[in-house]
Amino acid sequence: MEENIKSIWNDFRAELLYFIKTKVKDEYAAEDILQEVFIKVYKSIEQLEDPTKLKSWLYTTTNNTIIDYYRRKQNIPELDEIEDIPIIEDNAKNMNEEIAECIKSMLHELPDKYKQSLKLYEYNRMKHKDISEKLNLSLSGSKTRVQRARNQLKEMLMECCEFELDAYGNIIDYKRKK
Repeated sequence: MEENIKSIWNDFRAELLYFIKTKVKDEYAAEDILQEVFIKVYKSIEQLEDPTKLKSWLYTTTNNTIIDYYRRKQNIPELDEIEDIPIIEDNAKNMNEEIAECIKSMLHELPDKYKQSLKLYEYNRMKHKDISEKLNLSLSGSKTRVQRARNQLKEMLMECCEFELDAYGNIIDYKRKK
């Protein structure tokens, strides 16, 4: 069985990762989803009765894992709820939480059209199609506003601080610029 799983990994890893990345834009999340898929494959490969349907079974498993990812993501609180969450200080400071607080304050400095689009997309988890309808924009206009908002927030952060990141992109340290 171990060899069978390795073979499946070698044969389908790149193909499934590409498929996941067409559905999930976050590269790290896509890698995590791929790992989750292969854990499921490892645990349930015996349930595959017809080996000729392996590819279909893999894509079904992958698609279901992507759906699970978005379901988990929907349980993230909305912006108003986030602002009310107290920051819990502990010995192992999480720099991501600290920077998230900075981003929330910087969010208020964005022009309204960008702020509104970003809040709807990131905090309310609305799709670009729904945002474009709500704000009377084209689909590409919605995508552009969210991207510009992100870029402006990134510029504000980079003007304010220097960051040290770990291999996963988490902030492990930062220094305020003078």
